Amino acid sequence: MTNLNNLTFVFIGGEHQVLHLAPVAAELSLSHPDITVRCICADDRTAAALRAVAAAMRASTMTVTQIAWPWAGRIAARITGSRSAAKGPLLARIRWQARKTQAIIVPERTSAALRWLGWKRPLVHFRHGAGDRAPSSEAKQRAFDAIFVPGQKDIERAVAQGLSRKRLSAVGYIKIDYLQALPTGPRLFDNDRPTVFYNPHFDPALSSIGIARDVIARFRQQERYNLVFAPHVRAFENLDPIARARWLELAVPEHIAVDLDSPKLFDMSYARAADIYLGDMSSQLYEFLAKPRPVAFVNAHGANWQDDPRYAGWHLGEVASGADDVLAAVDRAFERHPDMIQRQAKATAFAFGRYDGAIKRASYQLLHTLQSL
Repeated sequence: MTNLNNLTFVFIGGEHQVLHLAPVAAELSLSHPDITVRCICADDRTAAALRAVAAAMRASTMTVTQIAWPWAGRIAARITGSRSAAKGPLLARIRWQARKTQAIIVPERTSAALRWLGWKRPLVHFRHGAGDRAPSSEAKQRAFDAIFVPGQKDIERAVAQGLSRKRLSAVGYIKIDYLQALPTGPRLFDNDRPTVFYNPHFDPALSSIGIARDVIARFRQQERYNLVFAPHVRAFENLDPIARARWLELAVPEHIAVDLDSPKLFDMSYARAADIYLGDMSSQLYEFLAKPRPVAFVNAHGANWQDDPRYAGWHLGEVASGADDVLAAVDRAFERHPDMIQRQAKATAFAFGRYDGAIKRASYQLLHTLQSL
């Protein structure tokens, strides 16, 4: 494809995916002012996050278009109780909105459905996150003409799943490249206790979210550690107001913080400021380990994890057998961390590649790839 002049970046997955791709859109609009760069989303928070990236990078020509959820999608979401049910009609609307663009670039795999909606021009996927879980949606990657991933780990996994190496590019971890240029936030607590960042995943089959109240209770009963309970935003995306209030009631001033949906869940505020990570399956583990520190995990399902590649990250810290063992696992993680530093650094490099310069590298490689399609 020659004479590129119109590209559309689509963000239907939510605010948490913005920093994995929007900086590339902003960089393209800066380095190639002859190319129209448009970002499409469907909710206020994602639109605000996109505009914040454009402002931070001074990308004044990057446009953000917020479209309304189609009525058919709203009805489907109401009937099923799941916002994901609305994405089919939404993608159909986006397909029409982007009818004049030369390529669509996305940070999630649901947009693979654009192929079945008649989109025949280039469709490009940027992977968000760099975890070890291999969700069923990985199969959707075959719908994309090109796939951009952070590091060698995702290259090897995709090739093992049958994807052509020629369609894959490792460009580094865009989110960290973007955030490292921004100042860190204030201290999480006004005391000297170490802070634990507890970050359960949303997949109930793998997550410790089912016993999270018990885990929080253990921290409420001690005074050696602060705790930030900040689960993956999708863990509670369908929570009703009463249930949400019950979770928020678990907070204790200057001791236990509960965050279910603030921007701090996405901008690495907790990963950058905490002293230890506690989780299960989230790729935020590797964001935390960009600076090696103690980590621990909650085995809430009695998983035989030692030889399971989905749990590769658990070899980088200590594993608790449940809520009753979680404080002891945190203690062990601090004690044994010196022996883990080299292993953590190697695992992070495998997941992220070189994240310094990832934004410019991804921008260049994206244009080069599109020109060759």
